[in-house]
Amino acid sequence: MRHNYIKTLVACFIAVSVFASCQKENGVDNLRGEATVTVNMQGVGPSTGNKAKAGLRASASAGNTIATPAVQRQVIKFNELYNVTATLKEVTPTAPALRASANRAETITTGTGEILALAPGTAYTVRVYDGATYVDQKTFIQGEGNTEKFALEGGKTYTFQAFAYGDASAEEGSADQDPLWWEKEVAIAAGSNTLDIVLGHKLTEVTVVFNAGAGRQITAINAGTLAPNYNYTFNEETGSVTFGSATTAAAIKFTNQSVGQTWTSDPVMIAVEDTNNGIVELSDVTINGIDGAISSDGWALKAGVQYILELNLGDKEDTGIDIGGSMWAPGHLTYDPATDTYDFTSNNQISDSYFFPNYVKPKVFGLNGNGDDINRGPNPEMNGTNGDPCALVYPLNTWRLPTTAEMNTLKRRTNPIGNNDQGADNPGPNQYAPARWGGYYTGTSGQQGVFFGTQSRPDEDKAQYLFIPYTGVYNNGSDKQEEGFGYYLLRNSNGDFGALQVQGTYTMNVSETPRSSSTAYQIRCVQN
Repeated sequence: MRHNYIKTLVACFIAVSVFASCQKENGVDNLRGEATVTVNMQGVGPSTGNKAKAGLRASASAGNTIATPAVQRQVIKFNELYNVTATLKEVTPTAPALRASANRAETITTGTGEILALAPGTAYTVRVYDGATYVDQKTFIQGEGNTEKFALEGGKTYTFQAFAYGDASAEEGSADQDPLWWEKEVAIAAGSNTLDIVLGHKLTEVTVVFNAGAGRQITAINAGTLAPNYNYTFNEETGSVTFGSATTAAAIKFTNQSVGQTWTSDPVMIAVEDTNNGIVELSDVTINGIDGAISSDGWALKAGVQYILELNLGDKEDTGIDIGGSMWAPGHLTYDPATDTYDFTSNNQISDSYFFPNYVKPKVFGLNGNGDDINRGPNPEMNGTNGDPCALVYPLNTWRLPTTAEMNTLKRRTNPIGNNDQGADNPGPNQYAPARWGGYYTGTSGQQGVFFGTQSRPDEDKAQYLFIPYTGVYNNGSDKQEEGFGYYLLRNSNGDFGALQVQGTYTMNVSETPRSSSTAYQIRCVQN
């Protein structure tokens, strides 16, 4: 019995071994044998960060080596009356690229974002490596029904590479050639396999979308440029791009655009490794018969990334309030830490931003872990560098701090009518009274302050009058001081800092020296 039992166990072991071997031979364990690989060219997608494997080939140098925000924004002067808000966005699988040219218009959806179909007739080459060993390569023509397949040994992982050119007919080495690249490790099993390929750009692409705004029509955008742009070489065996010397800026073209609210440019290619000073210029833009232009720099652009630059024309720019020999800002200077941008409030609104003399960022409010105010006085870490914060309102260097001389001129020209220019901005009717009216902006409650250029509160067109509210100041801590006074930061005759104090119709004191360097004031800018 024992002998028969052992024979039975041996037979069972042999049967199991044969079964396992058959299962392995029939593909359960990545069956080895002949494999065919059919290429499925899906097209060109947003940058996917494909890089060659270090052990196989040198990685492409167009590799996103600088950290940049996914969204960048600027406010740019369009003409004397209008500004443009410019927003630069990276194209991602969830933010599909915009295309305007005829041979780059077709898109397909794959579930990972929109992919641009490779133009018919485009030649692309697919190469296969087994580890670092070259195996095979084939060149296909898009749209010709390629049937040739790769014959490989199944049960192995191969590295596949593919390259093409967006416009192979463009001048050799020009950005318009648009080298495209893809690389991936793929496990191949015996039998039939499909290789999906989505090529990625090796250079930088920018599409410009100009939106004139509701009710406006673009009739012309005559010329534009995108810089910097460099000579380069593209290595078809490694996918690497080597950048050389600077060359001519790339042209921005708006082809086949008819009169309308929005124009979209052809995709613009530039060869640039990485830059923090991308320059965009559009000349001779005509909207509703009004001419303007765009000139901006400081854009961060990365190699191998697609961008959309949205240009949105804003409402008519309020140029300010002309009184006292100066053009005053339409509101108080305010700073938004979330966007690191400067702007103006409405005419009668006190800003949340109180500035220390010679610091470009306002006082920060809050408590530390000990319950103490985190910013009792000026602190470079919190209040930024030295300088004039008015100059940081877009367009840059359009505005500045008023001087004590300008404030005294405003006082003199709104004083009772007298000799020279005294009372020049005093419309009366009482020539012996100043043209300054202190009280509420509207009605009998709300914001109090002083209107300049009038002897009574205006009932209409309040925004055309300079209104300086009672703002108070902040010293050490977070409690506002002297809320019944308006305190404002000025430049004095030495180029240092002075202060203005206003209260009521008659009180207007201009000092060459501010209260202290640790006092935070409101700011009302003047135009350069």
